[in-house]
Amino acid sequence: MKVYRPTYVEAFKCDGKACDSRCCRDWRIVLDQETREKYLRLPAAARAEIFSHVDESGQAFQMQSSGACPFLDENFLCKLQLKHGEDFLTAVCQSFPRVTYKLSAEVYSQAMTLTCPVAAILILLRDEPIDFEVVDELGARQVFDFTERLSMPAEEFIERQRAAIRILQRRDLTINQRLKGLCEFFGEKSSVVEFDDLNHAAALAEIFGEMYDANLSVAKKNQLAEVYLTHRKNILAQLRGSFVVVLENYLVNEFVMRCYPCAFVGGAAFNSRVFVTAYRAIEFAAVLTTISKRRLTVEDFLELLLSLNDKMDHSRGGMMAIKNFAELHDAEVFYSMMLER
Repeated sequence: MKVYRPTYVEAFKCDGKACDSRCCRDWRIVLDQETREKYLRLPAAARAEIFSHVDESGQAFQMQSSGACPFLDENFLCKLQLKHGEDFLTAVCQSFPRVTYKLSAEVYSQAMTLTCPVAAILILLRDEPIDFEVVDELGARQVFDFTERLSMPAEEFIERQRAAIRILQRRDLTINQRLKGLCEFFGEKSSVVEFDDLNHAAALAEIFGEMYDANLSVAKKNQLAEVYLTHRKNILAQLRGSFVVVLENYLVNEFVMRCYPCAFVGGAAFNSRVFVTAYRAIEFAAVLTTISKRRLTVEDFLELLLSLNDKMDHSRGGMMAIKNFAELHDAEVFYSMMLER
């Protein structure tokens, strides 16, 4: 077995007190079959206590009115793990924040999601480029099978992914130049076109509304686009100056964590469009947040990235809007709206 992963995976240590056990709140905690069978082998009293917190579907835990897992104690620790050991965590709880893909019978890819604040700090606030290693065990029970999704052999996929990451880590280039280079690497070609800032802003306002399920009126979307256009150059210049390494780490982690360039059906060029569009949505939100707060601290920026990643992971509308934009426009229109020089 070969598991390709960033070296930060080994360095991660869960600390519920550092984030109030954010992963144990407001999510659906699925009870997988393997863990269910372990619970069924427990003594009757312990078994009854656990299953009293399973919801009507029988497939997940019933969260408390506060949104917290019923097994989360006052010290932000898991009662199940404390009483029975780590093996009695569900597969998703044992694996989180690791995201693991099966690429072939013997090849796996692993990264970590930024929806975990502890992982986000470890990944984003590093000065050195993210590097990678190969290990021979997963360390996670939840695995997403991508063997049918790949359009190339697993080892070739890893090679292409690493080549793309080298482009994203070229610190002699601006973020815009890296994104353009990434699209060209995956076959997205276009003649030289002028950047269309009006349609750029309008598209991002539309995506932003879908991401937050806001059902924005046309007038409101136009207002957001106008505000963004007024302030984008100054704020983005500051953002790319102050947080350029954070942005690089974000882009690299997203590329691995979502299994680009095969994250979505449609080919590598289409995937590169989705990737770039999703990043532009981050910039749009960062500009609006900076206007609202008057300044953007590191803490503000990290919280913004966590929030938006949560929306991309759990809001079908947000990612669907991004994919729809990538599907609807040819290369020339895409370049004019999403790839600024």
